[in-house]
This record gives sequence, C-alpha cells and structure tokens, in this order.
Amino acid sequence: MLYRMVCSTALTLLIVLMSMGSFVDPLSEPEDLTPLAEEPTVLDAPSPGHVVLAEYIGGQNCPPCYGYASPDLKSLKNANSDEFVYISYLPASYGNIYTAQAGNVAPMNRISHLSSDGANSAPQAYFGDCAKSNSACMMSGAQTNGKTYDDFFSGVSGKSNNMDSTVNSYSMVISQTQSGTDATITVEASYSGGGTSDVRVIAAVTEDTCNSYPYADGSKAGHCWKKWLVDSTNSGPISMTLSSTPTSYSWTVPVSTVNGGMSNMLSVAWLQDDWSTGTARHNVLSATDSSMLPPIDVAIDSFTAESSDGYSGIIAGDQVDLTLSIKNIGADVYADGGTIEVFKVDGLTETSLGSTSVNTLAVGATQSYSTTWDSTGETIENNGDSRFRARITVVDSIGSNNVVDSTVNHDATPTSVRPVPDGSSTTIPRGGSLGFDMTALPNDSVDTLETMTPELEVKHSTDNSWDSSWVTIPVNTVGEGTNERYVATVVPPVSAGSGDYDIRSRWTDSRGQISDWLETNDAFELLNGLPTVLSSTDQGYSGVPTVKVDTLETVSMVGLIADAETPLNQLTVTSNSPNFVSWDASAMTMDVQFSNVDRDAQGNIRNQGIQVTMSDGEDQNDGTVFFSVIPNGAPSWSPIPTQTISEGGSVAVALTQYLSDTDNNGADVSESELASLDIHIVSITPENIVDVALTGQTINIDTLDDDVTGTIEIVLRSSDESQSTDSTLTVIVQNINDAPRFDMSALESLRLKVGESFTLDTSLYSSDVDDDDSNIFAQVTSSEPGAVTPIAIGVYTMTWQTEGPQLVQVSLSDPNGAVGQFSFTVNVIGDILLTWDEGNGGDMSLTYDTVDFETSPKMTVSYMGAETFSNTEVTWQICNTITGTCHSLGTVEEFGVQFDVVSVYPEGLRMGDEIKVDVIATDTSDFDYKSVKSFSLMASEPVIIDSDGDGVADSEDAFPEDPNETLDTDGDGVGDNADAFPEDASKSEVASGFSSSGDSLIMILGVIGLFLVAAVGLGLLFVSRKNGAPEAVDWSKTIPAADHSANSMYGGAEHLFQQPVIQAPPVQQQAPPVQQGPPLPVGGLPPGWTMEQWAYYGQQYLDNGGKL
Repeated sequence: MLYRMVCSTALTLLIVLMSMGSFVDPLSEPEDLTPLAEEPTVLDAPSPGHVVLAEYIGGQNCPPCYGYASPDLKSLKNANSDEFVYISYLPASYGNIYTAQAGNVAPMNRISHLSSDGANSAPQAYFGDCAKSNSACMMSGAQTNGKTYDDFFSGVSGKSNNMDSTVNSYSMVISQTQSGTDATITVEASYSGGGTSDVRVIAAVTEDTCNSYPYADGSKAGHCWKKWLVDSTNSGPISMTLSSTPTSYSWTVPVSTVNGGMSNMLSVAWLQDDWSTGTARHNVLSATDSSMLPPIDVAIDSFTAESSDGYSGIIAGDQVDLTLSIKNIGADVYADGGTIEVFKVDGLTETSLGSTSVNTLAVGATQSYSTTWDSTGETIENNGDSRFRARITVVDSIGSNNVVDSTVNHDATPTSVRPVPDGSSTTIPRGGSLGFDMTALPNDSVDTLETMTPELEVKHSTDNSWDSSWVTIPVNTVGEGTNERYVATVVPPVSAGSGDYDIRSRWTDSRGQISDWLETNDAFELLNGLPTVLSSTDQGYSGVPTVKVDTLETVSMVGLIADAETPLNQLTVTSNSPNFVSWDASAMTMDVQFSNVDRDAQGNIRNQGIQVTMSDGEDQNDGTVFFSVIPNGAPSWSPIPTQTISEGGSVAVALTQYLSDTDNNGADVSESELASLDIHIVSITPENIVDVALTGQTINIDTLDDDVTGTIEIVLRSSDESQSTDSTLTVIVQNINDAPRFDMSALESLRLKVGESFTLDTSLYSSDVDDDDSNIFAQVTSSEPGAVTPIAIGVYTMTWQTEGPQLVQVSLSDPNGAVGQFSFTVNVIGDILLTWDEGNGGDMSLTYDTVDFETSPKMTVSYMGAETFSNTEVTWQICNTITGTCHSLGTVEEFGVQFDVVSVYPEGLRMGDEIKVDVIATDTSDFDYKSVKSFSLMASEPVIIDSDGDGVADSEDAFPEDPNETLDTDGDGVGDNADAFPEDASKSEVASGFSSSGDSLIMILGVIGLFLVAAVGLGLLFVSRKNGAPEAVDWSKTIPAADHSANSMYGGAEHLFQQPVIQAPPVQQQAPPVQQGPPLPVGGLPPGWTMEQWAYYGQQYLDNGGKL
C-alpha cells in the first residue's frame, strides 16, 4: 500500500514539474536528455559592446550540466567569440565541488571564493566575480531553452554581466606558443583611461575540449580548468601597473598539462582591481582567451606631438614634430592598402597636415610617418594645448585602434602670487630677518614651481629705488603639494633706516618668459635698533676692561657699546655715576676713574659697573659697562678671544699674550717677571662640559663627553707677589653629528635553543644623541644565512638550526649619513651535556652500596652544579651482556634521592647484568640537559676472603686465622674442635681422670670412622653414576642457566663462571673418572668450566663455535 502511495505521489509531482516550464534546478536529473553533441546551437544574444567573463561550476555526474549548461556556454561562445570568455570548473561530483580537480587549490581556491557558503550544488555560473547571493549576475541551475546565460551576457531582462564600467578602457590578449615539450604563455594588457591602473591578472590553463573530465553521458565540456598561472612565489595572481604602453608577463608550462596536446590548450585570463580567496568581491576590468587573437588588425602603435626644439611645451612660432607608427597586430599579412593622415584639430574642425599610403605589412611589421606643424599664429592660452589627430583608413576587424589623438602643451607666461610673511609677524627687529613665502601660477602644464625662478626686491616706502641685495632665495622649494613654496629671506643691513618697506616679486619660467612685477606696499616694518651694552653672549664683545684704581683711564668702548644701525661715533653716552668722567664720541672712548678696589669676602677683586644712558638720536637705552678695577701694580688682562671647539675636541691657549703687569710705580715689568706670574682657575661654569688644566701660562681645554655642547665661562686669575686680577675666557663647544649607538648589554648573555625564535626590536636598543631615535635605520645580519629575517621596520626574528656561538651584526645609520657598526654573539644551545664524576670531577656523582650478585643495589645520583632544574628524570636499567637483552627499568624524578635498582628476577642481580644510569633534565630557563653517557656498573661475584684457607669465609669464621677452628658455639673463645664442652662456656677441657693416650685413641678411631663412611659414599656414588645414564637434554631449548639440576651445587648458572676457586685439602690420588659428554677441545676444558658442566653443556658449546 505504501509503495503505491509513493509511486502515485511521485507521478503527480512529475506532472507538476513538467507544467512549470523549462527551468531545471541544480542537482535535478531529467530523463532522456539530448546529448551535448546533438543540442542545436542557439544564437542571437545581443552584444553588450564589451568583453564578458563567466566562471562556471559543474560536475561530471550532473545531468543539468551536460544536458544544458555546458552546451549553452559553448553556443554563447561560438556566437560571440570575441566578446565572451568563460572557464569551467569540473569536479567529479556535484555533491563535492570543493576539490583540486575543480581548481580549488592554493593560492587561488576559486571554488571556495565563488561558492562561499560551502554548499555543494551544480550547475552554477558567476558573471564578473558576482556574489553567490546576487541573482542578477549569478545563475544557479539551467534552462532547457538553450539560452541559459544569454540575458546575463547581454545585460538585459534584469540580468547583469557585472563587468566594470571602464571595461573598454582596458585591452588585453593572451597567446601561447610551443617550444619542445613546453608552452610559453604570454599575457599583454594596456590601459587607455589616462594615467596608470594597478590590476591583478588571474590566468589559467584550460582544455578547449575537456578530455580529462568527460561528463557521465560521454559528452565533454569546454574550457575546463587544469592549472593556475600565478606569481613566482605561488602566493597569488601577478600584479601589473597598466598604462597606454602595453605591459606583458610570461609563464612556461609543460604541454602535457592538458590532455590533447598543444592544439587542445586554451589559456584564459582576466583583470581585476584586486583579488580575494574569501567572500570579498572585486571589479572585473577585462577578459580574454587564447582563441581571441584578431585575424586582421592594423593599429596606430604610437603617435607623438613634440616641440622640434625639445621643449615640454610650445610658444607661438615653435615647430611641432608629429610622428606616428602603425603596426600589424593581427594574425595575417595586411595587403589591402589604405591611408595614413595627420590633422590639426580645433574644436570640431580637422585640418589635414599630410598623408601617405599604407604599405603591405607582415604580422608584427610597422610603418612610420612624420610631418611638421608651424605654430606661428597659434594663440597660446593659459593651461591650453594644441591637439592633433592621426587616422588610418584600413580594412581590418577592429576600428577602435585606428584613430589616436595627441597634444602638445602651451607654454604660457607665469603669474606671480602675492608673497606672504612666513609667520604671523611683519616686523623685523634690528639685526633680524623676515621670510616671505613665494608662489606663482605657471598657467600651463609645462612648468612647475621648481622649474620657475622667483625674484624679490625691497625698497623703503618713501623711496623709489628697488634693491635685491637684502634678499636671499634658496634654489630648492620647501613643503609639498599645495604647500610647496620658495621662502625668500629679507635681511636688512644694520645701516638701513627704520620704517615701512615695500616688496615686489616676479617669476621667470623654463623658456625665459617673465611675469609682470607684483608690488606689495608696506609689506614689513624695520624697527629701530636701540644702542646696547654688549655682554659675553654678544658677537664682537671685547671683554671686561681693566683700569687702575685712583687713575684717570681712557677706555675704548669698541666691543662694549654698539647700535645695530648707528655707528658708535654717532651715539651720545651719558652717566650719573661718580666714576664716569666723560664720553668722547669721535674717539669712541670713555674716561673713567675709580676711587676704590672692590673685593669679595675672600679678598678677590670684583668687577665694578657704570650705569650709562645711550642715545642714537631716535631712541635711547640704558645699560651697565663693567670694569675690573685693580690696584696700581696689579697684573691686568686684555680681552681673551672666545674659543670655539667641536664636541669631543680640545684647544690650548697661551695666556701670556693677554697678560700685562706693572710695578707699584706703574712701570711695565720685564718679560721674565711677566712669565713668572701665577695663573690659576677660579671657576668653570658649567662644570660638566670641559676639563680645564693649566700648564704654566697655557690653558688646556678638553671636552668631557663626545655628546655634550654649550657655552662655558672660565674665570682665570693672574697673581704676582701681592696682587691678582681676574679675566673670563669664553669657550663654545659646537655640536657635530654622531652615529647612532646600540646598547648590547642586555644581549651579550643571550642564549637560545636550537630552533627557538627571538624577536629583536632594534629600536629598544638604539639611540642617537643628535637626532630623533625614530629616524634610525637598522640592518641586522647573521653569519648563518637565513637565520635573521626582517618582519617589520627595524624588527627582526632570529632563529638558528645549528648550535654554537652565532655572530649577529647590527648596522645603524642616521639621516645625516653617520653609520655605526656593532656585533654581539648569541649562544645557540642544543642539549647541554652533564658529565659524571669518575674521579676527575664532573657535574654529577653516583653512589651505591653494592653491585654483588643476588642483590638489589641502593643508589643516589647527586647534582654538583649551580643550575636549578624544573624537571629531572634519572633513569636506570639492567641489561644482560650475555643474553643481549634489557629486562629491568626505573625512573626517579629528582636528584639526591636514593632509589632501589630492583631486577625483575627475584634473586636480584645475575651474572652478566649491567646497570646503566642516564639523566635528562630541564632548567628553569627551559634549556635541556642530558648525561654525556650512561654511568655503567657490572654486577659481580661477592669477594670471599678466607685468611686461614680452611674453606670458610672470614665473615663466617669465628677463627679466621686458625685453619683448625671455625666455630665457637658457647662463645668461650675456644674453638668447638678444641673445646671438650663446646656448648658450655664454663669449661672447655675434660676431667683429669682421662689419660692423654685415651684421648688420642678416641681421635684416631673417629678419623678412621670418617674415612670408612666417605669411602662407602664414594663407592655408591660411582656405582650409581656408572649404572644410570644422564637424562637426554634438548640443546636447542636449554641453556646452562635453565638447568637447575646441573648447577644447583654452584648456586645457579649466573655465578658459574665467576666463582673464585677454593683450594680443597689434598686428597689421595685416585683413578681418573670416566669422561662424560663430548670429547674435550685440544686446549682442554674452557676456562672456568667443570667436567660436570662439560657433560651437560659441552656439545652446545662446540655447536655454537665456542660460545654459549
């Protein structure tokens, strides 16, 4: 009943589907499909006017794919061979489309990009990198009317081919040529939209007829993907920067990439503004395949209009050279003739400038034509140009490349822009300057600010004479973009009159065309310079003059009083000070007389000042002139010139030439007396810049630090026998550029494990005392290639695969060209080896109590170094050197802990056992340590000492030095053999009633009895051995250690060959026993063997070539 219901329901559903029209959903499998070869070709899809790209996803087992989708793609391509490009991705099954067979491989992963939701279905078709959710440009399923993709291609009926609007600004072609077993594939593209365009080129090798992946019905799709063509690092599609000049790129692939050889290879390529393997979509700019080379196409290859004199633009009267080249870019020889003609274009008017005929052109051949145009009469317009047009009239398949325009720019006269002060102030203080920002309009595309030359002149607002000597204009501009400008600096001379000043500017372009002057009234004001008293910081300062007390002194004021624009002899100087006598303007001297010498608390002479008022006739100013007033006869100083040195430098100054001295009567002292004056340093301000030392009357000045600059004042004191005078020496330490520095202190102890990565940010260790640290450029290299890799500016990762010291070199440079070279060593560590202390010292020691047979030793491993370990593993194992196997193992997880070495065999250590101890550890810095070798101990037979040779070990012998005694049962110090009462400690001898002869008789009878018993026992043993043969032994399965019967008397096979030989007491010579077992070797019994062992194991020994 259920079966009938299912069948009826299915039949009803089939009828409904048939009534719904001709659409086939993806994954559906309609019956009785027409084979691909029998499907009629469908044409008439309207041209979109540009190339269109489609990416198709199918499946070899997908009926809608081979029934409709692939035939419709082929039909659309056949009808629009020069405008339709498609590529097919064919997995084995539509149930798993994300496969390498379908092209979903790195770096492209195209299926994951297109069908980004991860769903499996087919057929799917994407036009122009369409998103899967956009039904306007993505088709899921197929139609049965033969026009599944026509509307998408044409962009009609609500569908879109999704190509970028600038598609016709791009042109591209992909070609393929065979060379032996390889094919060279070349893509060439250009951009005619003006300027440049950055693009990504997605390219692939496909099979024109898909021999490799036929459909389930035997038909074959077209253009099925076989290989991506990517960049040299396999990281993505190649990049191109396109312009009007074609750009190309080539790949080489084996012809065997496709099934069917070179004739079945079809290369496909398209341009995108970017690319992604994720969900992001990008604009498709153009597309092509290797079947789209035009058969006949003659194009204008180049057309230029240039000044005959080589200028970038033209002025009226220039000659213009017009040169063009045409090229046959088609696939066949062009021989249909035609015309090349050049025109001058004015609006819609074309004026012919000359023409010629088109020659017969082979494929790739070119033809050139040139003519000249005279620009006399041409109106040169601001920012204008003259346009020319080249046209070829030919019979070919593409006309869009038969007309090209070219222009030559007009070179117009520039226009000056009003200069503006380079700041908010328009006043210039006396001795100062003012900058003006200067720009101009070139009025053409020929000149820029840098190709034009500015001029600036100034004049007093009341004058008519212009002057440029005040103005300095650098040769280079400052700023960028709209802020680019020249900065003209106006520096008025000190003699210039104060007041308002005008400026004017003009520009000359690269052709020598000069703009009009542009005047600016009252552009700046020059302030009047006040008379001033100079100090040690002023240029030209002559120092503190020395005068004698109670003496009328005439002192020159040159270097003490100055006015920026008024000569010193035109100033008026007055003072109310009692020490001021008069001012002589013509001599520029001041007469002074001081009545006392001013000293400080220590008796040192202090300078005294005279307050003066100075006037230049326009303004006046006050100041204080200082004098060093000394007693008559005191040494005096003339001004010492300021000394200038560079940072890190030094200077020596002989002071004698600046000293003078008089006696109490004012007479000059002799040269020898002058040379004997004592000079010492009073103060150095500041103290942290220079080191000052005096050698006689020469002062030596050395900078303390290579990176410290500034102005230093050194107060010197000259003394004779009774008086002293001070003077000040000014030293200026100038800055010089130093190379950057690299602090390696934190890196000198750097340790890394092999393979461990360390990130070195050089900015954390670099500094520059003269520049901003951010301007340091760092380069880091290593002696091992590839060990140091940059990951960001100044940041490197360091990883070594080889242990040992690794040299790292660091180079730091600053913007001024100073370079510092530095290097440090990184200790690259693998496993750090730990040594055993075996008598010569080491990192570890091992102590144990015993390694005797049949024991379980107790051991302790101790670490004697300084490291701290976070993880320790002490491993012991027991291996038998006879059997060649290891049978026991244990681990202890720290040093200094006693552990038991316990064998898996109950009896403990056996013959041939070797104990091996190894150590591995990890310290708190995560470095690994291991013992350099195993500590090895061999198990051994216990050492038996028998000092008296009585067959009883000393450890068991109560009388180790007496061969006649071994026991003392009652502990009375008398051996049991000599003790008549061995269990009675109170007595040891028999009563006196026994005679010595009786004792001897008893002993003799005892000995005879013992001999009789021994004889009977030996006889019985001999008879039993002779009458009873030993039990047969399977030598292939038995070894001496397993024969407990044969070895019982020796305590086990593990001790058999290491037993010390105990000397038996001499016995009476007996007849040799009958030999058991195989014949003995020529050399007799092997060392350590007994005859009983030979009887049991001799044959196995011989069979194994002398080994057990």
